[in-house]
Amino acid sequence: MTKRGIQAFAAGMILATAVLAAVFYLTDHDQAAAVKTEKTALTEKEVNSYLDSQQKVSVKRDDYQKLLDSKEKSLSNDQNSDAKKKKVTYKLTIKDGMSTADVSSILEKEGIIPSAKDFNDYVIDAGYHKEIRAGHFKVDSDMSFKKIVKTLTR
Repeated sequence: MTKRGIQAFAAGMILATAVLAAVFYLTDHDQAAAVKTEKTALTEKEVNSYLDSQQKVSVKRDDYQKLLDSKEKSLSNDQNSDAKKKKVTYKLTIKDGMSTADVSSILEKEGIIPSAKDFNDYVIDAGYHKEIRAGHFKVDSDMSFKKIVKTLTR
């Protein structure tokens, strides 16, 4: 580059900086603030109205955990009451990249759990779906969902 070329480049940089500075300092700052969305606190009435319109309900976390535990207990009672079913032991291998649905379907196919959908729902609802690790695990058909999940998350 020649001396003239470098001078022209420097002059262009100075001019661009001056234009940006003028725009920054001369524009109305309130206009930029108006673009920001204001967060307003929702009232309990608004939340309940929305839930009613969507035909949904809200439950406290403790109550929800109790519901999950009672569902698990009911499912394990159904599983234990099946007299003709023998205890099945299976060595489960979980590989990297396997989803909870994959694990659930394997456990159902091997007779460890009665329903892959129920187990998968339990794992996701209880928040364990991100904690299941790859590896080799020994699981039995007489284990509850909670025990199976604790085994898979160690």
